[in-house]
Amino acid sequence: MIAQKNEFANFSRRADAKIGLLKRVIERVQNGEDVDVKGLLGTGDPAHEKQWEQVIQEAEEEDRLWQAKARRREQSKSLKDTEGAKETGGPGSPPLSDEGAARTSNTDDEREILSPVGMPPRGFY
Repeated sequence: MIAQKNEFANFSRRADAKIGLLKRVIERVQNGEDVDVKGLLGTGDPAHEKQWEQVIQEAEEEDRLWQAKARRREQSKSLKDTEGAKETGGPGSPPLSDEGAARTSNTDDEREILSPVGMPPRGFY
């Protein structure tokens, strides 16, 4: 866990450094300065090009991981919503009984038991 945290911190530092360099180069070009872009970015230097390639690959991999995690979260949420709809019989439906069928009304016996206190049961008169 600590190794992953350190690895991510190193990746972030390298990526931030490369992004900062790109920003400075872009600002200088936008300001109209004569800039040796290839020299500053290391074009033609195998070591610099390899560093750029690593940073780009790491950024792409990180992006893929974030997207996969988001998809898993969305699928999990969707699955939970689907399971919740099955348990309740669908959105806006009454909860299902133990047998799996939706209860829509009470029987006469249940109404008598559930009637308010002090009220005579139905059919008493």
